Amino acid sequence: MPTTASLPLLSDSLRELGLDAGTLFFALNYEFTKIEPKGMFKRFKKNQSAIDIDLACVLYDDNCTISDIVWFKQLRDKAESVKHQGDSLNGKDRGEQAMYLAPLDQEQIRLYLDKIPAHITHIAMIANSYHGHPFSRVKKGEIHLSDDEGNRCFEVNLKQLPRDCTTLWVAHLRREVDDWHLTLQNLPLPAENLATAAQQVAHELARALPIPQAI
Repeated sequence: MPTTASLPLLSDSLRELGLDAGTLFFALNYEFTKIEPKGMFKRFKKNQSAIDIDLACVLYDDNCTISDIVWFKQLRDKAESVKHQGDSLNGKDRGEQAMYLAPLDQEQIRLYLDKIPAHITHIAMIANSYHGHPFSRVKKGEIHLSDDEGNRCFEVNLKQLPRDCTTLWVAHLRREVDDWHLTLQNLPLPAENLATAAQQVAHELARALPIPQAI
């Protein structure tokens, strides 16, 4: 039976978390949310804009150098081990089956862990509000991670994020000898887009690397 773990400081191996380490689903669901134009443009702009949230998985090597990025501009990595299932521009444009609380996720990235190239050591899961609207302005919504048996590891409530958060380092996978270690980061980033966020995460990962000991 699918389960949901409520672990705010979650950090453990996939095996210990009870997840099937074959396929993971990094996914987004939120309710369509219009945003009123501000200032002078309000009187001239007839069409209201809407919040557009994008997901990305960034693949790094041992040196925390970006090897590949899967997002709306590139729907799969070179090895086809990570695949984006398609971009949603506003949370309702992919049909009734992919709206909030419908059977399908509006955006989903599938990670086939057994196919990920051996030189990939880290995978960052990142979310960004394309137009710069804070995540907390959505009516309802969440980002979650699950396996192909429906076991949900975590769920991030967009309404509970900091009021100015527009880019979020959601989680981090680190390769171990015979498993992957998952950490729920929930860390707001100052980046305005996913490409910049990927570089900022690379910097944070590099800072955490052990310092070589002199012989």
